[in-house]
Amino acid sequence: MEKQKDDFRESLNSVQNWPQGARDDFVLHALDCSAIVAITDTRGRILSVNNRFEEISGYTRDQLIGNDHRMLRSKQHDKKFFRQMYRTIASGNVWHGEICNRRQDGSLYWVDTTIVPHISESGKVTSYVAIRFDITDRKQAENHLKSSRQKLQKVVNTDFLTKISNRLHFSHILRKTLRTSTASHLCLALLDIDTFKTINDTSGHDSGDRLLRKVAEKLQEFESENCFIARIGGDEFAVLMTGDTLALFETILQDILEQMRFSIRNRTMTHACTVSIGYVSVPLSDAREKTLLKCADLALYAAKTEGRNRMREYHPVMEEKLDLAARLRRRVQTGLRDQSIKVFYQPIFSLSIPGRISFEALLHWDHPQHKVLSPQYFPEVFEDHSLTMTLNTFVTHRVMEDVSRLREQNIRFERIAINITSCDFENTDFFRKLDSLADGMNVPLNSLALEITENIFSRPHHQQVERELDTLHRKGVQISLDDFGTGFASLTHLKTITFDYVKINRAFVAGLERHGTDAAIIRGVIDIVHSLGRKVVAEGIRSASQVRALLEMECDFVQGDFLCEAVPVMDIPDALEKIRYKALL
Repeated sequence: MEKQKDDFRESLNSVQNWPQGARDDFVLHALDCSAIVAITDTRGRILSVNNRFEEISGYTRDQLIGNDHRMLRSKQHDKKFFRQMYRTIASGNVWHGEICNRRQDGSLYWVDTTIVPHISESGKVTSYVAIRFDITDRKQAENHLKSSRQKLQKVVNTDFLTKISNRLHFSHILRKTLRTSTASHLCLALLDIDTFKTINDTSGHDSGDRLLRKVAEKLQEFESENCFIARIGGDEFAVLMTGDTLALFETILQDILEQMRFSIRNRTMTHACTVSIGYVSVPLSDAREKTLLKCADLALYAAKTEGRNRMREYHPVMEEKLDLAARLRRRVQTGLRDQSIKVFYQPIFSLSIPGRISFEALLHWDHPQHKVLSPQYFPEVFEDHSLTMTLNTFVTHRVMEDVSRLREQNIRFERIAINITSCDFENTDFFRKLDSLADGMNVPLNSLALEITENIFSRPHHQQVERELDTLHRKGVQISLDDFGTGFASLTHLKTITFDYVKINRAFVAGLERHGTDAAIIRGVIDIVHSLGRKVVAEGIRSASQVRALLEMECDFVQGDFLCEAVPVMDIPDALEKIRYKALL
């Protein structure tokens, strides 16, 4: 290394010892071989250029000299760029930067440029020497890399299905808005497609994907400088708005809600589509990312639980309700441990064969602050699928134990019905476990019935569920369609699903004495079900007149608190004795 330094110093000294003219000529020759050189006057007229200037620009000396240097401008730089450059060199200072020029053939080239002012003895700038180096290849490589990065960034930030922004880009824009926006207020709305699951389950994922693209397309019509749209997961979309007028947020969201009411058709059916929207509006100075997302999500939850196809603004009471539901779920879990959650049994009486009795197993909670509660008083619990499955498993085990107990006590009954929810079918071996549990506890399957609601058959793999039900039915388990008349395509289910009973929803029974329409519906259902060789159960009986009306309609079975309230298994004998005194059956 030291030897190299010595050699360099020796070579430099050798050049410095040359005569002045020879040394200047050599330096100019070296510069001419490697750099693009031009001399201009103070007005920008070209006075001199070297060979490399001619080569790169495509102009000859004759075309260049005497012309304004502006003839090479590419329009890639704004006026401010050149104004700053001329200000620097006019003041006698050296300017350095990168400039894009245009060749005679119209193509562009980039040069790394140093402009050195020549200052006379009087201190005035008389001309400029511009020394440039061709960096076109480097700039093209940089632009290619920049373009590739932009394309990659677009891919990373775009939802592959709908081609709008995704959750990652949404998070970035939300943080940037919170950090840099000058608006006074911000609104975050979350949108959920009400019919997405139904379409996916009944018409397939292609139809679901088509619906997502349709919603995204409609949402894009609202996108603007102050309104950002993104798909943040599944069938959920986000709308982020900034502005100074709160009323404008609500107007836009109301327009979105209206636009999302449309129909989508596939080869076999037409689906009516709607959405639910939850939103929160706050002063930008008070906005926090996690709080905004939580509040908008709570408002969306409220819109969905209140019936869907609507929008709701966040209110603190929503958080209170959520906390209440969470506490309620914890208490139910405690109730399972301390055995305050129990299974009660309500008799189902035959109107045609006196003494023919079955039971429905009903969940009851011996609440510490209230009387015994039925599930209708704590519906929030069943929004937790995991807890619902735990409760259903608890009921099934307890029913098996109580069937054995009743048989040991020689209490005559036909069957005990267990309510089955859609959560039970998330576990594909539910039927196998039921069969295995009955066998292990020596409970005959013909002493059991399953009460199922029609929405089970709108779930994925419903054909597999139907096959499993058929298998259990052949082994003796009876199937009852619960809440009939309130589900989807009820008459279709009567034709396609194996069942033994139809349970008429209590809402129709309640209007039996007041509304002729309800009586006509019940009579029609009874006639249809009887024509199929099946039986009808009317639940929710509240009066003797209802029993008599149903008897005249030839309804097969009745059930309700008027006849006998649900009781613990040990109280069944006394309850059955009391019912005889009512002399109604």
